[in-house]
Amino acid sequence: MPRGHTFSLVSGSQLWVASSKEIRVFKRSDDSNYFKRMTQDPLSQANVGEVTSGAIISSQPDRVYFGHTDGKVTIYSKKDFVCLGIINVSLYKISSLVGVGDNLWAGYSTGMIYVYDTKSTPWKVLKDWKAHDKPIAGILADRTSIWKLDRFQVASLGTDTMLRIWDGMLKNDWLENLMQQRDSEYCEFRELTARVMTWNAGATKPNTIRGTEQDRNFFRELLEPENPPDILVFGFQELVDLENKKITAKSFFKKKKSKEDSDSEHMSHQYRAWRDHLIRVLDEHSPKQNYVLLHTANLVGLFTCVFIKASERPNIRDICAAEIKLGFSGRVGNKGALVVRFFIDDSSLCFINCHLAAGQTQTVHRNNDAASIMEQAPLPKNRSPSDCENYFVGGGDGSMVLDHEICILNGDLNYRIDAMPRNTVIQAVKEGNLPKLLDRDQLLLSRKRNPGFRLRAFIEAPITFAPTYKYDPGTDNYDTSDKQRSPAWCDRLLYRGLGRIKQVDYRRHDTIKVSDHRPVSGKFKIRVKTINAKKQDSTKDKAEVEFEAVRRRIAGDIK
Repeated sequence: MPRGHTFSLVSGSQLWVASSKEIRVFKRSDDSNYFKRMTQDPLSQANVGEVTSGAIISSQPDRVYFGHTDGKVTIYSKKDFVCLGIINVSLYKISSLVGVGDNLWAGYSTGMIYVYDTKSTPWKVLKDWKAHDKPIAGILADRTSIWKLDRFQVASLGTDTMLRIWDGMLKNDWLENLMQQRDSEYCEFRELTARVMTWNAGATKPNTIRGTEQDRNFFRELLEPENPPDILVFGFQELVDLENKKITAKSFFKKKKSKEDSDSEHMSHQYRAWRDHLIRVLDEHSPKQNYVLLHTANLVGLFTCVFIKASERPNIRDICAAEIKLGFSGRVGNKGALVVRFFIDDSSLCFINCHLAAGQTQTVHRNNDAASIMEQAPLPKNRSPSDCENYFVGGGDGSMVLDHEICILNGDLNYRIDAMPRNTVIQAVKEGNLPKLLDRDQLLLSRKRNPGFRLRAFIEAPITFAPTYKYDPGTDNYDTSDKQRSPAWCDRLLYRGLGRIKQVDYRRHDTIKVSDHRPVSGKFKIRVKTINAKKQDSTKDKAEVEFEAVRRRIAGDIK
């Protein structure tokens, strides 16, 4: 046997033994005390970390899956030991793998558990959650429990010394998905429209544009007076000068009270000025519509302002908001997110206004920022089981962004165009060759290559407009400063809510040129539901019967 053993797995008469990055396969002879080597040379793949774990999925008995320290999964054939694929599922160490039913469960050094559907290409993340506060030491599927206890138990052990038991069948998720597919049987729907705008304003003050032709044209274009939306969301970034260290560091360095009060007053004045300006332009450009201010929030440069038609206000309840700080390890909010959620009828809506890490080479940092936003639980938990079932998804309780049925994320996400000279980018923009640039867009590449990318849960409409960053303020010229930053689509809108939301336009606005970013907006059609409880119970009873049939099939496979 090789030295440096890191993992071993028995499958039938085969013994798979991993040592560092190498895998060797042995076969048990008729004499069970003797194993014959079946691979002349060790199995290994270039640019893959050490083996940490492995698993077999019962519905794919001809394959063996191995997890690695660099977040990759390798797949080998049990028949001829050929490597069938290398899947990059995460940036983090995979500490444990186990096949559960038709799916692959992975435990990570971050304490997270992910459940993958490996039959889809690329792999689909069915569910993920924070299982432990410290790294996961191992995951074990108790296959006898489905017969003994009438449920499929999966246990995870963390280095936090906690042992936790999970439902390997993911019954609640299975039922939720089926109920969503059949929601027309027990729900009535109506359609609302929402316009969401995102703009890195570069510390622009409203009095610099108020009353100008640019201002009027921008808001006329945005608000569509002839067909006004039901919901209006304005998401700003850098509404105050982030270069002003008095502002961005005041929560990091302790100052005299008078200084803090002065900085806070300056910030409050900026936000109030923009709030009042938005109220004014709504009155001017949509005089026939009565909008009410539903919510405002700010976080050192970030500012969210939500308006709704007065006729819809009685249908809204449970407005909750939170802030997520990311700058300086979360101690200063110069980067981060503002989150607001509310219920309308029997549907939950969540809006996220983000500003992620800057820098051409900081893709991993941005991805980690996005993960932090999605994995935190900044909102209050809803402890009513019926509310959780009716208003939230994924078994959530409303404390996390992805618990909500309908989510719209906007912001200066700061993703750039990879590995292309600035002059080449500008020439492609002039020629209208956007596909060439989008092939190198860091956000789109992360979605394509990384199944664990947290923004993969969202959809983005096709981009048909030129990069929105970085301009010389007041002009149509891309950055001519000494830094000469390359153009990029930093300003984005993403959404999620299968079957509940559709984006009908996605555009940039060129009438406002005072910032180095162009504003971007999108219009959405949103289906909100009203539940008939009696019909819902009937549909759920039928779904329970169908789940039992699936449970029996998986139990048969295990047997």
